[in-house]
Amino acid sequence: MEIARRVAFLKTVSIFTESPDSLLRQIAENLIEMEVSEGDHIVLKGEMGDAMYIIVDGRVKVHDGDYIFSVLNKGHVFGKYYLLDKKERSATVTALSHTFLYRFSQELFYAVTKNETTVITGILRALVGRLRDMNLAEEQLASQNHEIIRQKEELEKQKKELLELNATKDKFFSIIAHDLRSPISTLISLSEMLRTDIELLTVNETHEILSSLHDLSKNHLKLLDNLLQWARVQTGRMEAKPEKFNLADVAREVIGFYKVTAFEKQVSLVNGVDGEIMVVADKNMIRTVLRNLLSNALKYTNMGGQVELGSRFMTGSVEIFVKDNGLGMTPEMVTKLFRLDTTFSTVGTANEHGTGLGLILCNEFILKNRGSIYVQSEYGFGSTFRFTLPLSD
Repeated sequence: MEIARRVAFLKTVSIFTESPDSLLRQIAENLIEMEVSEGDHIVLKGEMGDAMYIIVDGRVKVHDGDYIFSVLNKGHVFGKYYLLDKKERSATVTALSHTFLYRFSQELFYAVTKNETTVITGILRALVGRLRDMNLAEEQLASQNHEIIRQKEELEKQKKELLELNATKDKFFSIIAHDLRSPISTLISLSEMLRTDIELLTVNETHEILSSLHDLSKNHLKLLDNLLQWARVQTGRMEAKPEKFNLADVAREVIGFYKVTAFEKQVSLVNGVDGEIMVVADKNMIRTVLRNLLSNALKYTNMGGQVELGSRFMTGSVEIFVKDNGLGMTPEMVTKLFRLDTTFSTVGTANEHGTGLGLILCNEFILKNRGSIYVQSEYGFGSTFRFTLPLSD
């Protein structure tokens, strides 16, 4: 009765489905019954394989440490490949519940399959199935790895955005705390001097104070304008509104705005922008870019120097440049431009001050208008700022 019950059970096991009853009866008579408790190891990784195990009832896990390869239950077979050779086991098998097993030894395997190949065929069929499962597992793993990489890239992107937001905040407060506060304090001090001591001041002294007040007010207004525009960009309230316009018209307008400054510094201001250039961009943003670049060029050009605004055609775009023969920059100084995480500003040739915010704003505006901006500079020999804009059809 027990042998018949075993034979009936073996017929449900995949590797024995094609085996004749006579062979299954012979196997059933020689199976060794095993009973293991939850948590017990049935085989250990590194042991020499000499048997196959068939789960009669219960559940086991095939694992390497904490990593689980698979969970098996009633009718499943493990250790089957070690019937074909005798190698070290590549994984540990541990009972997940109270489990009953049949043990099919390698010695018995050789004895019963000497003239019968159906068991070997069943094992090979199981091996093919196992390889297929491994391929599916590899595909799933590749898909999971792809998703992990995507998530990692997304986290890196979010981290970068967070760092940029923090840098923006730090820059914003730095400008408010220092670059706005200090000039206002100077304005108050100079105006207080005029209010209380004007009768004691000479005409020249009064003129110097008024000139200082005028220069501070202009610089302050420019800084406030840049700061407000930058704040609008950072909060997403300023988007580019491209339109077709003549670049030379805007260049003449901006140069006209700085003629007085150029005259006071005795700097030659040259307009070499081609009069036929039609671009598609946000005119106000490009006007702001040119004003900042020209202002910086004049700031760092010595008395009697030259600042040139020019252009050259490229494939599908135009390059605009602002070139000066002023102080220039070292390679280390150039790397700090257009960056929020560093505060970079040097004093101009007439002791002019700045915040570095103008170039950051230029970079933002050029990117919004599908262009790029870069600089070439040599210390002591001047700088050339270049940016590109798309041409109109």
